[in-house]
Amino acid sequence: MVQTILAAIKEHTADGIYHAIRGLIEAGDLAPGAALPPIRQLAGGIGVNPNTLATAYRKLAAAGLTEALGRAGTRVAGRPLAFGGGLLALAHDARDLASGSPDPAFLPDPSLFHRHLRPTPRSYGQPMYDAALVAWGADWFAGDGHPPGSVLIVGGAMDGMERALAVHLRLGDTVAVEEPCFPGTLNLLRQMGLHAVGVEMDRDGMRPESLERALAQGCKALIWTPRAHNPTGIDTGSARAAELAAVLADWPEPLLIEDDHYALLSQAPSLSLISPERPRWLVLRSLSKGFGPDLRLALGLADPITAQRLQLRQSVGARWVSHLLQTLALGLLQDDSIRQVLTGAAAHYEKQRRQLIAALAQQELVGHGATGLNVWLPIDNDEALAQALASRGWLVRSGSNFRVGRPLTALRITSAVMQDDEIERFVSDLAECLRGGRTSLA
Repeated sequence: MVQTILAAIKEHTADGIYHAIRGLIEAGDLAPGAALPPIRQLAGGIGVNPNTLATAYRKLAAAGLTEALGRAGTRVAGRPLAFGGGLLALAHDARDLASGSPDPAFLPDPSLFHRHLRPTPRSYGQPMYDAALVAWGADWFAGDGHPPGSVLIVGGAMDGMERALAVHLRLGDTVAVEEPCFPGTLNLLRQMGLHAVGVEMDRDGMRPESLERALAQGCKALIWTPRAHNPTGIDTGSARAAELAAVLADWPEPLLIEDDHYALLSQAPSLSLISPERPRWLVLRSLSKGFGPDLRLALGLADPITAQRLQLRQSVGARWVSHLLQTLALGLLQDDSIRQVLTGAAAHYEKQRRQLIAALAQQELVGHGATGLNVWLPIDNDEALAQALASRGWLVRSGSNFRVGRPLTALRITSAVMQDDEIERFVSDLAECLRGGRTSLA
């Protein structure tokens, strides 16, 4: 390893070292998970100041090529998360139960959108946000008991998350996340040069003692999903939320991001860990699960400093979320007929999820999912099962996609898009793939 890197480095500058190691990673000479040499060891071998090598390592992390693990050193990052395990090669005629998407049949009819598109033409120098949408959002958050804050309009939950992390954290900082964790969040942190620290979960949500351990490691932020956790479908209850809030009370400094992505469809109570003493926080509510991912918009609520910094970052980047989308979103949110569509979608997703869990139970398989679009099935040999299911025409995600630091063996199955007959056929195929083997339940 060391000799391979030494031979590749021709220029002994931070940029030269960065490009040399990047070339090895992209060529496959340094495989995902491979540990890079300690900074002092490699610096001594090259004959450069350790600070020069540290700069190169930081650039690699910022590019998403490596992961900084603190005392555990630096390793080559895993490949970008897609279906994983080579499933894309088999995806041509397969049924997609891997994407985690809502069912298109339960999204609002686009032909109804035109009646809501009457925006005033906008130009530079005008307010970024639609005042009426801001007012609607303020009422939404206040009605669910959230603390007073500034309403934000961002280009989806991941956009809001990225901007908040960027204005508060620095390269190499650590972020506490649930484990298992949504792959998009893991990829985002990796691309930003941030290190994820997993917080273990049980059936009630994050475990308080595990959160305490993560925060004690110096995490600068916590990302928490209060309901419809992806992939497990866990809704955190009030008792567990109170325990987590008690832990956070001893750690007021980390930025708290609450990713309430399922708020538009969820029937579970809205809970928050935000206390009056917490200086930096952000709540995000995406509209994608109800109106479709192409309506790229989320409402946020933040403390004044976070809101000010995030808006400043918007003003020098994308500038604003299209006012066409803002006007459309407000019209949909205020439309009684659309509200009926959302109610029907929530009921359908609940039905399909429960039906899949019941079908799995008939095969003595325990699926999990209190709410949301997916069912989480802890099971042995998940990678092999995912491949076997793909060969039968079913795409699912395996546990490695959601792994932060510890092994996960499970399948995430998007139940929201499944028809009744598909549920029976899928479970039958899964049972045949198992060939009588037993499962390991979490």
